[in-house]
Amino acid sequence: MAWVEDCESRVLLVRQTAGQKLWTLPGGKVRPRESLQEGLLREVLEETGFRAQADAWIDIMDRPDRGTIMILYAAKILDETPVPAHRLNKEISHVRYSLKLPKNASPSATYFWNKLKTNASRRIPEEQER
Repeated sequence: MAWVEDCESRVLLVRQTAGQKLWTLPGGKVRPRESLQEGLLREVLEETGFRAQADAWIDIMDRPDRGTIMILYAAKILDETPVPAHRLNKEISHVRYSLKLPKNASPSATYFWNKLKTNASRRIPEEQER
């Protein structure tokens, strides 16, 4: 999964078309013989139309109930001009940046949002630590 923040600290989210139509972070399954970063960048492109660059992974969520592990990467968008919409993944209906996590968010998006956004707001500014 990709954690992408814009210059206004909004996070990039995608809305799924199937099931409960949850909002989540861009990302998906890695294909055979594909590295984690290659899979992430492919999924971001397929789901959002944006070309991205992934930095180091920043968190992991174990989902034993689903037999999966979610790995969150810090990523940045290289070009805000998306590829044509007709080439996007049919599993995604909306792409947007948001300051707030929608109520109908996936468990993984909720988990990572709470760890990164909530904890970030509780951090003590460097000037106060000294």
